[in-house]
Amino acid sequence: MGATRDDVARLAGVSASTVSYAISGRRTISAGTRQRVEQAMADLSYTPNAFARGLAGSRGGILALHYPYSRRGVTSSEFEYVAAATDRARERGYHLLLWSHPINDVDGLGSLVSEGLVDGVILMELTAADARVGVLSDSGVPFSNIGRPDDAEGLWFIDADYESLGRQAVDHLADLGHEHVFFLSQSIASPERGSGPLDRATSALRRPALDRGIRLDTHLADNSVPGGREAFAVFDALTARPTAVLAFNEMALAGFVQSAAAAGRSIPGDISVVALSIGDLAAEMTSPPLTTVSPPGIEIASAAVDDLVDRIEGRRHDAPHVLVAPRLVVRGSSAPVIRM
Repeated sequence: MGATRDDVARLAGVSASTVSYAISGRRTISAGTRQRVEQAMADLSYTPNAFARGLAGSRGGILALHYPYSRRGVTSSEFEYVAAATDRARERGYHLLLWSHPINDVDGLGSLVSEGLVDGVILMELTAADARVGVLSDSGVPFSNIGRPDDAEGLWFIDADYESLGRQAVDHLADLGHEHVFFLSQSIASPERGSGPLDRATSALRRPALDRGIRLDTHLADNSVPGGREAFAVFDALTARPTAVLAFNEMALAGFVQSAAAAGRSIPGDISVVALSIGDLAAEMTSPPLTTVSPPGIEIASAAVDDLVDRIEGRRHDAPHVLVAPRLVVRGSSAPVIRM
């Protein structure tokens, strides 16, 4: 196995990021430091990755956005984050690399940062105890997070305020007179994606539902349109059928709505629907448009890029913890319950 950037850094007595800067030329380092790095590279017969060499003289650096791979792909709501991060990185003079390997491929992530390919990393879809955090902390590469693990001490993160999300969603349905709600959740059977957002949203619904006297039936649906159709079959077979649906599963919700229409169920006449963490574009694509409680994805992704770039460029050294309140947008899919 050949030498790595970390090996060069240890021999030269510098940080791994300094080795990257010596290779790419994106930050000024002293002549003495550069000479030590170059000598260490020669002693170890280290050959920089061709991609890293090609960055020399580029206008800005490279940021990696790690969105874990999923067989179902990226929904339009999730792509809002990717697009916003890309636009903001460009505005700050950086390029954005979308890294979509599975969440448990920590070796691949380690290789990405150890070879000096990127100046910083933004993690998405974090789990309660996310191994990626340890890899990046050990690497010395600056990183920030959209979301957070349970232990966020010393980490930079920006996340949705899920307590607010749960309260707004439950209060909206309770104020409309709904007392029995079907929670269209999602099953995460493999470690291809993070479960943090789902775990926080699920927990955030329990207390307000209890406070408002709402019965909450949870169904773990596959993250797919067929999964949503199966969820509607479960919903429709309930003896005591709920009058409203809360959904934290964009793909399955599409199948649920299709099946409801095919079965002659009116939305919102028979079933009120409130979607959680779904973007405006996706919400407007159904008939009727969906009532949503969602964090502003563009604002969150842009802020994560700003935090990371400020850290890379030495503009700030604190570790900000930022929670962004979601917004309730009432559209045509929710209405007062009809008493028979």
